[in-house]
This record gives sequence, structure tokens and C-alpha cells, in this order.
Amino acid sequence: MEIETVNLLKKVYKTDNTALIISGTGTYGMEMTLRSLFEPGERIAVVNGGIFGAVAISIARIVGLDPVSIDFEEGCHIDVDRIRDVVLKDDSIKAVYVAHDETTTGVMAPLREIGEVCRERDLLFIVDAISSISGADLRTDEWGIDVCIASAQKCMNGPQGLVLLAVSDKAYAKMNARKTPIDSLSLDLGTWTRYHETKVKGYLDWWKKGGKPPVFDCRAPHEVSPPCTLVWGLQGALEDILAEGLDRRFARHAVAGKAMREGIKAMGANLFTEECAASEVVTVVALPHEIDERELREFLLNKHHLAIGNGEVAHTVRIGTMGITASEKYVLPCLSSLADGLSHFGLKTDAGAGLAAAATLFCA
Repeated sequence: MEIETVNLLKKVYKTDNTALIISGTGTYGMEMTLRSLFEPGERIAVVNGGIFGAVAISIARIVGLDPVSIDFEEGCHIDVDRIRDVVLKDDSIKAVYVAHDETTTGVMAPLREIGEVCRERDLLFIVDAISSISGADLRTDEWGIDVCIASAQKCMNGPQGLVLLAVSDKAYAKMNARKTPIDSLSLDLGTWTRYHETKVKGYLDWWKKGGKPPVFDCRAPHEVSPPCTLVWGLQGALEDILAEGLDRRFARHAVAGKAMREGIKAMGANLFTEECAASEVVTVVALPHEIDERELREFLLNKHHLAIGNGEVAHTVRIGTMGITASEKYVLPCLSSLADGLSHFGLKTDAGAGLAAAATLFCA
């Protein structure tokens, strides 16, 4: 089952690199990557335009790295020339880390262009695709991504509790060239690679052919394994994704995100994010200062049974259009309910105009 699931995962990642399924949350994948590839004191550049850029910086410091924060205003586009300027002037930088979809601000990063900058200096390119994978176009190999970190529970509609990684040979070479040991067992990329390559593939081959069981070097008598029930759930989610087709799925998410944004503007509300940088899977609504986001969310939940995200940025709320919710079945009722909620708290809205603007995109 795990080998089949990994093969499906590689198709979604669009990669021939090693793909791993790991127990834990997306943050585990972030820490595992930074802890395993880099040694204390090494410098990486982190694109920081929201909370998840800040989280990566915090993790880098926790594991002893020297992160360089390339700061961008929240809600604004990522200027690739600024990234290039930083990394070309500092030859001590070993990698660039970026969140593909910064869900706190609704900004989607231009991965293709950032990958080109990394190739100019032969830097490792690390991408947090936790909220974007299978919802927005992601070309791991074509864009030169060395480690792509993801989770199953967002656009994939899979079970929560699994970290997904795609790891290049270049990243493994960096890890294997370390002069100091990785100071973790379960957050050691090598541990999970051994599990997949030896325990899964090696033992399956031994089970089929017989003979001596595989022997491998390990750091503990028993190391790690993911819960099989979650892997089974992931397999089903990946089968659904590939049955729909990646291009069709990306287009569906793009239309749903655009419909949400246009509907919000047409009803008379404001968006937080620049349109040129807008995420295809999450929309951040800017609220008037007199509207309390918690009270608005409580109203929507109690009256309309609609749950939307809290504002990680002050005076905002967030609406995801991920997986099954990236459709008119979810977007149109959400817009109607949101207009009612905003009106209830004093913002004049036109629900009909918002619904018409969104429906036009779904019918195009």
C-alpha cells in the first residue's frame, strides 16, 4: 500500500525525486528539513511575508541556523528582484526557503521565478506547499525545488497527521556531507528515508522472494513508521486527485478563488491582498475596524452554520477554497452568508451583486 501511495504522490508532486510519507503536522516537515540539511551556524534566506515565513525563521533559529529574513509587506506581491539582490550579495547563504501559499495574508509566491534565482547561485530551494499542493500548479522538478513540504489535509482532502516530502538528490548530498550528526531521531530525514527504502521496499521484496531479511544501519532498535490508516486515507485522496486530473483541478481552484474575490468586492467589501499576488486557495477579507472578527465568525457559525478562518492579520478573516470547497456549491452560499454577516454588523452590502459576480465566473 505505501509503495503505491508514494508512486501516486510523486505524480501529484510532478517529480522523479524521492517522496516520503511521514507522521506529524506540516511544522514537523519544516523542522525536519532545516534540522537535517543544515548544520548549526549555516545561513539560509527566508522569504517572510506572513506568519509562516516567521515560523520558518523561528525554527531555523531553534535548530541553530542563521536565517536571513527577506521581508515583504503583508498582502503584497513577492518581488523576486529583491530576493535575487539579497542572495547574490551574500555568498554564505546556502538555501532559499519560501511558503508557496501564505495563508495568513492570501499571497501566493512566484515559485518558478524564485527557482531561477536559486539556480543562478546553485542554492537549495525549499518550498512550503502545505496549503497549496493539488490546489495550485506545482512543478517540483521543472522549477528546481529541492525539498517540497506538504500536508494531506488541505487541498488534498486527505487525513490530517501526515507530512509529505519530495527530496532531491542535491538535498540528500547536502545532508550526507554534514560534519556533525543530526540531533534527532524522529526529525531526521535520514531516519524516514531508511524507513521507506528499507523497511517498506526492502521488506516487501524479501517477503516476495524469501532469503535473508534486509539489514540496514539504524540509530535505534526501532525507529519510525507512519499510521497505516492515515496512509490508506491519503491513497484514496490521491486517487481522487489524479482521477479528476491535475490541470482540471488547478483550474477549478483558480475559478473558485477568483469567484470568491470578485463576489466579495461586488457585494461592497474589501480584500486584504493585492490581486496580482492573490492566492488561488484562500481569500483574506479586510474588515472595517468597527467589526470584530470573532463576533462576525460567531454570527456566521450560529446563524448560517458557516465556519471561516480567524484573521491572523488584524481586522481580517480568511476563507479557504480548498479541495471539495472549491466549487459554486460552497462559494455561493458562503458569499450570501458573509454579506448577511457584514450587514448585521453595520457594513452596507449587496448580496445579489456579489452572487452575480461570482456566478458569472462559474458559468464562463
